[in-house]
Amino acid sequence: MKIKCLNLSYGLLAAVFSLAIVSCQKNDADPCDKTVCLNGGHCANGECICPEGYGGADCSQPITPKKIKISKIEVTKFPATDNGAGWDLTSGPDIYLQLLKGDASIWKSSNTYNYQNADPSKVYSFDITPSVDLTDPEDQYSIILYDYDDLDPADFMGGIIFTPYSKSKGFPSVLTLDAGGSVAFKLHVSYTW
Repeated sequence: MKIKCLNLSYGLLAAVFSLAIVSCQKNDADPCDKTVCLNGGHCANGECICPEGYGGADCSQPITPKKIKISKIEVTKFPATDNGAGWDLTSGPDIYLQLLKGDASIWKSSNTYNYQNADPSKVYSFDITPSVDLTDPEDQYSIILYDYDDLDPADFMGGIIFTPYSKSKGFPSVLTLDAGGSVAFKLHVSYTW
């Protein structure tokens, strides 16, 4: 009879250990194992934490910025001549820029802040301080390059109409504007949401 009692004790002991092992097992499943976060987002507790400019469950939805700030404009291309003639009588053009929304000027480099006798093989930078805010990023703007003349009206050298934000292009820090014409520009920008 002692043997039967001992067998029963071993069975009971095995059941207790099995129950202890099962009840003490840790659930190692990470809630982020099957979560994919796009556009530089990361997972925390099973949900995507999206970077600025993106939303949605997986950070795939671009968010239209409230404004785009322009801190610098580079003139990367302009015509060497005015339909075969020189821009000025004895030198190259004295370039300056104007940025417009419709017919309204929103920024213009001053006549004294221009590059005199500009060489079309070089890039010219216009630092904008304080920066210019484009408050309607999906609207059309235009940028125009002029040759400043002291006594005569300024000469139009070329311009580009552009829309600063497109959901398909993301959020580049430099917007390249080149419509294949006589002028081209690079706008150094930042975004505010």
